[in-house]
Amino acid sequence: MKAQILEATTLHAEAITQLLIQMGYPDQVEVVAQRIEENQRSGYKIFVAEIEKQIVGFISVHTYTYLHAAGLMGRIMTFCVDEATRNTGIGTQLLTHAENYLVNQGCIKIELNCNNRRTETHQFYKQRGYTQTSLHFVKKLI
Repeated sequence: MKAQILEATTLHAEAITQLLIQMGYPDQVEVVAQRIEENQRSGYKIFVAEIEKQIVGFISVHTYTYLHAAGLMGRIMTFCVDEATRNTGIGTQLLTHAENYLVNQGCIKIELNCNNRRTETHQFYKQRGYTQTSLHFVKKLI
């Protein structure tokens, strides 16, 4: 299944909201539209996968530098493919597009976090050359 990969706009907010709900992150369309707008700045990109005018996935990335390491880093922030189109190659197309974008930005490495409960997703990343190198700790402040 071949998707067209497009840069996300606020017009995609409703579809992205539905995908976030599938991931367990319910939100309002207006809030997601605002975040899409906020991410339309240097170093940030959101891409959507479209098939027959239907959004079937998205990936958001950004670039940054570490104080302790040389080179530009890429980070996958959020990534989801619609449940109805998983295991059809859409995720690989989105990931490859994002990786190519980050390489073209000059990134030397790509990082991401993936929830412990998403074991199938862990396998997806491992099959595409990603390795687990650290643990991620979180402390809620509010």
